[in-house]
Amino acid sequence: MTQHTNLADTASWTAAVRSREHARADRLVDDPWAERLAGETGAAWLADHPEDSTVPIIIRTRFFDEFLEAAAAEVRQIVLLGAGLDTRAYRLALPPDTTLYELEQPEVLHRKDAVLEAMGAAPACTRHAIGADLREPWEERLVARGFDPKLPSAWLLEGFLFYLASEHVLDLVDRLGSLAAPGSKLGFDIINGAMLTSDWTRPWIEMQARSGAPWIGTMDDPKATLAERGWRATLTQAGAPDADYGRWKLPVLPVEAPGVPHNWFVVAQRAT
Repeated sequence: MTQHTNLADTASWTAAVRSREHARADRLVDDPWAERLAGETGAAWLADHPEDSTVPIIIRTRFFDEFLEAAAAEVRQIVLLGAGLDTRAYRLALPPDTTLYELEQPEVLHRKDAVLEAMGAAPACTRHAIGADLREPWEERLVARGFDPKLPSAWLLEGFLFYLASEHVLDLVDRLGSLAAPGSKLGFDIINGAMLTSDWTRPWIEMQARSGAPWIGTMDDPKATLAERGWRATLTQAGAPDADYGRWKLPVLPVEAPGVPHNWFVVAQRAT
């Protein structure tokens, strides 16, 4: 399907951004495998995107790196939904008794595994790659590979929810919630509806549409939406004090300012 092809391409784009960051002496992300994973598709996309335009992706990556490292101090099950070409099982200092599950399109996982094996990469923890279309049932596959829904877990949905219709975003949150025991952690990034219509963000939205990977999924009140589902959430965004890392150069609106575009980083904990 064309949609699958384009969404698979976005994983190469993100890996290419990590590869450019890895080349910096002051890098926020250390990923020696990213350039090979990005391949020609990622390199071509990166050539058309100046470094300033991809700063939000690097800030997002570093923010959720820190989220997972903090979560791993409390839980031993981590699930990456829509894992793409993510290398956190290899590059983060996760406890060796952690089990990390990656769910992604099978062709993306096969390509990633081939590159990492060829480069001699070894995960820091137990890693299970599970081929799955997240629009179809995947819960039984996860449990079959050893995931225990009775134990707390950490979930990350990074860099892809805006490619899904909003009803599919909510469905995915509900489905993972059925497996998340009390004390579980959840992290994801999501845009609000104003991102799709604002004059400030229109150039990026139009670029994504031209690239064949339009942004369509939104959530206008993540705190309330998650509270209805048993999660206590906090919001931040690139440029906020906890998501800056010395890289954000643009003005920063208040995180919950109404009526303006937001690209939120959401962190939540399942109520006990």
